[in-house]
Amino acid sequence: MNVLADRHHAGLYRSLQLLGDRLGWHLYTPVGLEWWDAGIWNFGRKTWGDDRLAQQFLCGSEWMRTSNGQPVAQDPEFPLTYRNSDGIGSETIHGVTLSQARRMSWNYVIATAEDNQWGFSQFAKGVGARFVMQVGNTRQHVDWSLDPLAIVSSEVPIEGRGVRYHQEMDPAYHWREPVPSRTIRSFVNLMPRIECGPLLADAQALLPDFRWGVHGIDCPDGVIKPTSTIADLMAGSLFGWHDKVTGDGFGHVIHAWAAIGRPIIGHASHYRGQLAEHLWQDGRTCIDLDRHPLTEVASLVRAIADDPDWHAAMCRAIRAEYDRIDHAAEAAAIAALLGSAS
Repeated sequence: MNVLADRHHAGLYRSLQLLGDRLGWHLYTPVGLEWWDAGIWNFGRKTWGDDRLAQQFLCGSEWMRTSNGQPVAQDPEFPLTYRNSDGIGSETIHGVTLSQARRMSWNYVIATAEDNQWGFSQFAKGVGARFVMQVGNTRQHVDWSLDPLAIVSSEVPIEGRGVRYHQEMDPAYHWREPVPSRTIRSFVNLMPRIECGPLLADAQALLPDFRWGVHGIDCPDGVIKPTSTIADLMAGSLFGWHDKVTGDGFGHVIHAWAAIGRPIIGHASHYRGQLAEHLWQDGRTCIDLDRHPLTEVASLVRAIADDPDWHAAMCRAIRAEYDRIDHAAEAAAIAALLGSAS
């Protein structure tokens, strides 16, 4: 079963690989500026007016032609796959040029970026495939007139045929037994520049004897790769500082904290009405900044750091909330949705 999906977020694409493993997919992603020039892959065209995102996601020296996992000569007819290492998981990412894709048979064509839904829908019609829209962002616009089959991992209303599900996390994010720690880490991109950044700085000033890691794009401790390293850093933390007013939709980072089993600190209100809302239970899975002034938060952090049993109970509680997600059942619901339109 051949499935084509765009790739603009490494964690999201990894989740599609894992879903594909459950459903028997051969998953491919577009490679090369042909897709952009043909008006099929349009991510960033309206926002930026240029091809900077196409250059980032469709091109790059990391792509290579392979046969049986080994690089081969740059023959455009052989083979149909490429290999790229994205820092997410260890699975090969297979890509196809537009000319190759037009010679292949396809079962489903999946657009995950809002800007790509119209071009991907047209491509699906042209190759006789069913068009699928993956909706993972808060306030993502879906053009329901395209009649997509929607797999929705956000709070966006389903107005046509669709199911709601949780994106599956890379296996690196698995339960880890708590360890003594006085480290607090954030993996929110742009943290120093967003509205929640100053509060984190104030917390660091109140807890100078704790170690802090602020990771991500434009963060002082930089972007961390690969996934296994992020997971190890999370596992060695006392808390995850996860404060993000803009909202996630699904939220890869917060689900990673929950899967590993480390409590979080942030505003629960930022996640009200979203898929990760159940992970915010003050005193059980998190310290809710909506309920405690920062001086009280600092006192709670110190008390929990000094009480391993208290910390372990919070670790188990947030992991228990993660375990409420049944990825197998959700994959079965997606299979039923796709099968109903075959």
